[in-house]
Amino acid sequence: MDTIKNSRGDRFLAAFNEIEDRFRRVLGLDEHAEFAQMARQYADRKRLPPVQREALVAFAALRNAISHGRFYNGQPIAEPVQEMVAEIERLRDQITSPPVALTVLGGRQVCLTSPGEPISAALELVDRFDYSQIPVYDDTRYVSILTTNAIARWLAHQLILNQGLAEGETVHRVLAFAESHERAKLVRRTITVAEAIDQLAHGGEERTPVTALIVTDGGKTTDKPIRVIANHDLPTLSAALGIGIP
Repeated sequence: MDTIKNSRGDRFLAAFNEIEDRFRRVLGLDEHAEFAQMARQYADRKRLPPVQREALVAFAALRNAISHGRFYNGQPIAEPVQEMVAEIERLRDQITSPPVALTVLGGRQVCLTSPGEPISAALELVDRFDYSQIPVYDDTRYVSILTTNAIARWLAHQLILNQGLAEGETVHRVLAFAESHERAKLVRRTITVAEAIDQLAHGGEERTPVTALIVTDGGKTTDKPIRVIANHDLPTLSAALGIGIP
């Protein structure tokens, strides 16, 4: 009897082989490299989230059961369920064509402030656009990120001193109230969804979290900002990878 094409086993193995081929091409490894080794190296390089790393391990075990298990009339006895086939095909698509963060999130106007600008002008941006982070540029060069948390600490300090909102107080003065973790990282516009999630969580010094990612063409301090990616974007980014966030 001829092997039935397009069975669940056939589809699973086809998707698995595409993932394996992708690993070999990207990592420059030959056919003797073990899948588990390639999966770890690829996941580290492309910053794949833990859920995808775990899925690769599970898929490898199922592949071995299908490929090396017993057959009947040309078909493997171990046949993956439809949900497992759909899951590996979805993961294959994300690995071979990783979703780009900008494509998933879409555009959003980026407003800038400068160190010498009155803080009142930055507060108007916060009120008008509901921003919680505003990039600070000195002429054409990135300087820092102004957060509403830093503004709140500065206001608290002013109230303690019974000074209120001092007229002419500058953004530079308020930046001094930022905490050490309130930092942004400049990234390229080609950053993938998986990389963006990883950089928000580990983009700071010693892989600490950052407040925001400032997307530019080349990730340089002199590049014009295209979009700001912040923690409130995580649900949308995670959904693009099939990861649920409560």
